[in-house]
Amino acid sequence: MIGFLEGTVLGREDDSLLLLTGSGVGYRVHVPRGVLPAEGSGDAALRLYVSTVVRDNEIALYGFAEDSGRRLFELLLKATGIGPRLALNFLSSLTPPQLHTAILNNDVTLLCTIPGVGKKTATRLCVELGDRLSGLAATEGGDQGGAAELISALTNLGFPEKVVVPVVRQLSGGGQSFEERLKRALSMLSKI
Repeated sequence: MIGFLEGTVLGREDDSLLLLTGSGVGYRVHVPRGVLPAEGSGDAALRLYVSTVVRDNEIALYGFAEDSGRRLFELLLKATGIGPRLALNFLSSLTPPQLHTAILNNDVTLLCTIPGVGKKTATRLCVELGDRLSGLAATEGGDQGGAAELISALTNLGFPEKVVVPVVRQLSGGGQSFEERLKRALSMLSKI
């Protein structure tokens, strides 16, 4: 799976660009509007955190200027009815912190301003992702990357996300390494 790309932008379309890497391989990467270089900017250098989405009929790359954008994109994909194109619309319309805050505050009105998002979808998104995002914000003073990594590791081990998020929330702070927090989380989950 491709997780990061760095190269020169050779061309752009509506929501994607062609990125030529140093090894001479060009990748078509879908990106939020804010990541697209300006028209006529020439051979712009670009670094992207990438999410690889595999579907029955395609493999597509989605790139973000910051890793927080990639993580939020992947979290959006876990919500009912949100596909890659709609998730990209969210991140083209709002910055990751704005989107994060809108979901946590149940700001359905703001979410409905995003193309393709109605009241039902916005409400469902707040309900499905609100707890997960609040769990990430509460851990390690807002260290969403570490919390997301821990949640991902535990769910990959087969623990349900609904059980994992409250445990990760309890492990906030303390300056522990990832390995120490993982051991503590596994110990706590074994008692549930």
